[in-house]
Order: sequence, then structure tokens, then C-alpha cells
Amino acid sequence: MRESPQNSGPRFVLTGTFHALNRGDSGMQLAVAAALRKRIAGARIAIHAPYAEEDRVLYEGFEVVSCSRRRPLDALKAIGRVVLWRLTAGRWPLSAELASYRDAEWVVDLAGDGFTPTFGWKCPVSHSVPLLLANLMKRPFCLLGQTIGPFGGLLRAWLRWIFRRAAFLTVRDAETLGYLRAWSLPCPVELTADVAFLLEPDSTRTAAEILASLPGYNCARPLLGVTPSNLHNVAAAGNAEAVLRTLAEGCAAAANQLGAQLLLVPHVFGPGAVYDDRRAAVAVAAQLPASVGCLQIREPLKPQELRTVISGCDAFVGMRMHAVISALASRVPTLGLSYSPKLGSLMHRFGLDDYVLEAARLEPNALSEKIVRLWKERAAVQAKIAAALEGEILPAAERNLERLLSPLKRPF
Repeated sequence: MRESPQNSGPRFVLTGTFHALNRGDSGMQLAVAAALRKRIAGARIAIHAPYAEEDRVLYEGFEVVSCSRRRPLDALKAIGRVVLWRLTAGRWPLSAELASYRDAEWVVDLAGDGFTPTFGWKCPVSHSVPLLLANLMKRPFCLLGQTIGPFGGLLRAWLRWIFRRAAFLTVRDAETLGYLRAWSLPCPVELTADVAFLLEPDSTRTAAEILASLPGYNCARPLLGVTPSNLHNVAAAGNAEAVLRTLAEGCAAAANQLGAQLLLVPHVFGPGAVYDDRRAAVAVAAQLPASVGCLQIREPLKPQELRTVISGCDAFVGMRMHAVISALASRVPTLGLSYSPKLGSLMHRFGLDDYVLEAARLEPNALSEKIVRLWKERAAVQAKIAAALEGEILPAAERNLERLLSPLKRPF
């Protein structure tokens, strides 16, 4: 679906997306797209997606362009076409993807942790393709709210070459800030916060309405939200089956002690079964005793709807970073189960270092004890979250947009 013709303002290309069914990924895209529309009347937003046909369902109202990222042969063809376009002084025909770059006022990368070694070397190489194309077409590009590195060897040299051509970079953790400063980049590098903190909750339904639609929901009992994940492609997560067994046992013990219901909230719904965290939710639910009232989100809710649902929890345990962000943004007392340093860095900014456990080393007793402690200290934890949000995190998330819009030198 293309944008409405009345949108005649500056054009922004948003890249870095994987698949819209990854609601952390699509949440970042929607947060920035909506924020730009809110600030600039008539802003034109093009979301470049490797799975454009599938993603158009979620990104309705925005232009969705099929991109060559994740397709090495298509990426090489795109690079060759740009070279020919330049050699012929713009007479060589461009693909829809490249024409979108040509017309962009900004190319905005929202890769999150795409430029880390968490998912292997192919992921950061793939994420560098849109930035290379933007540079070849002489369009300004930036990276917003990233976790980056560490890298060595040829990969570090390649990414440093790319990043030196960026207009600016904003990062979401102090470790990345220190790491990139050692690269001596000529562009500004600033610590902000994840752009997903700007995502607004669903405006059509309240958490109470969504929860009331779930069979077995009892509003008189505390609600412990849990986002489980298979994390199949993250080696640090260890044995996924063992982690999920431990998660089920620890959460069940805590729920019984607190008289709470469990709400299993998958945050990634594909693409395909291997990426679908509903499998993890089913595996956890199958191991819970009947005494624990278990509720499950089964439909692939939109990012805004997931934020609304999570806001209805009394406490939250998350294995997905953007599910944790939704909980923190909603001021819900939160325990993070970390599979990479990015989650620990996030919790540190909220003063919640004591509420992070490593997913690969999870033990049932330690988990249940930590959840019970979180519940007992929930008032103090909520106060910490609120203070961090208002004093640092939300203003820092807003600075991503301020940095992006300031060079346009127009009143918006």
C-alpha cells in the first residue's frame, strides 16, 4: 500500500527491519514512522523491508518498499545499478528501491542490534547494504538507537568505513558509546535511548478489555506477565528446552506463592515456526501445574497492542528486550532474562541491575525468589522506573528525533 497523495513533505526511508512479525523490530519502525508523522505534516515515510509483501499488512498507511538486504545477489545487482546510474549521469533506470533512496531527505537505520556479533557475521554485513546504497547515491544516512559491536578484523574495518560516512549515530547504551568513540569517527556519536520507548499503546482497546477476552482471566488475582522465547539463533541462550523448563518451574513456584496468574506474551510471531515464540509459550504452558492459572496470547497482536497488554500486568519477566521495554515504558516492575549484554545495559540505566538474570544460567529457585522479591519491592521498583523514564530515558528517546530533524532547518 502506498502513502496517501496528500503527503507531500520531506521523504524518510526507514531501513534495518527484519520482519514485521518480530514485534520488537516492527515496533521500532512504527515508533519512528508515527513520531515523524506527528512532527511533520505531510511527511512521506518509506519502510524498506526484505519481506515487503508480508509486512504491508502491519505497515498500512506507509509506503513499503521491497529491499535487497538479506539477498546477496540482489544487493550486488543494486550496487551495480547505482554505479551505472552515476556513470550515466542519472540516465540509467533505477529500481523502486533505489528510486526511493534517490528521493529521500534522510535514510534512517533502525537495526537495533543488527550491528552486533549476536547473530553471526552475516547479519551486520547484510545491515550495511542499505547504508552503502545511501552513500553511493549521496543521500545522508544515520543510525538511531543502536547497540553496536564488538568486532575485529575485516568486519570492524568494513563497518568503520561505512560509519565514517554517516551523518550521525545515536546509541542506546554506554558500552556502545565508549566502543565507537575509540573508532574516532568524524560524525557525532551520542547516547540516547531505544526508539521503541516512543511507541504509543493501542488507542482502541484498554488492557482490561483485552485481558477480559482471555478464557480464565481473573481480575482479582495478581497478573505476572512472561515473555518466553526459543532464542534458537542465539548461542549464548544455551539449551532452549532446559531454559524453558527452568522458566516454567520458577514462574510456577512464584505464582503459587503470590497467588498470581501467569500471562504468556509472545513478542515474536515469525516468520515461520522457527522464529515463532508461541512455540516457547506452549512449551512453558505444558509444564505448568493446574494450580497456576495460565493465560496465553495466541494471536499476533500488533506492537501497540502488546504494549497495552503488558501494561496490564502487575509484574513482568521478559526474555525479549522490546517486551521488557514495553513493561518499563508502562512502569511495570520488571525482571529481565538476558541472552546478550544489551538487556543488562538497559536495566542498568533504570537502576535495576539486581533484577537481571542470565537466561543460559537460569535456576528455578533463584528465579522464583527473584520474582517474589520483585513483587515485595514493587513500589520501590516502580518509583525507580518512573524516575528513570521521566528524568533520562524518555527525553533521550526524543533526542533521536531532534537530532534527525534539526538539519532540515524548517519549522515543524
